Amino acid sequence: MIVQEFLTGTEVNVIALGDGEGNTISCVPMRKLYITNKDKAWAGVTIDDENLMELTHHFFQQDKWRGPLELEIMKISDNKYYILEINPRNPAWVYLSVGAGQNLPEKLVLLALGEKVEPATSYQVGTMFIRYS
Repeated sequence: MIVQEFLTGTEVNVIALGDGEGNTISCVPMRKLYITNKDKAWAGVTIDDENLMELTHHFFQQDKWRGPLELEIMKISDNKYYILEINPRNPAWVYLSVGAGQNLPEKLVLLALGEKVEPATSYQVGTMFIRYS
């Protein structure tokens, strides 16, 4: 059994890609706008959050992660960040990275093919996604 303190705050996520050498190739943070009854993001928007970017860069530097990942984080009122999950895959909302100007799936394929992939340095803040079915 795992016991965890209940936290209230804003749910934020980061989709990112590491090169296995400690470098961040792609990194796009977003805030969940609508959450399903299973706590899945149904809508979200890219945000400008340097703390999330630094946290992601630090993770890649320390872990030397190679490949995509999703960080699920709770940002509480005093601007503290708590990592809830680290998912070693692209999330269902991966296309948000493309819409925001960082084609993470393309960069992942190029990395897998052994090509040199330059890190993305910017993305469009305010890009939104909505799932539909």
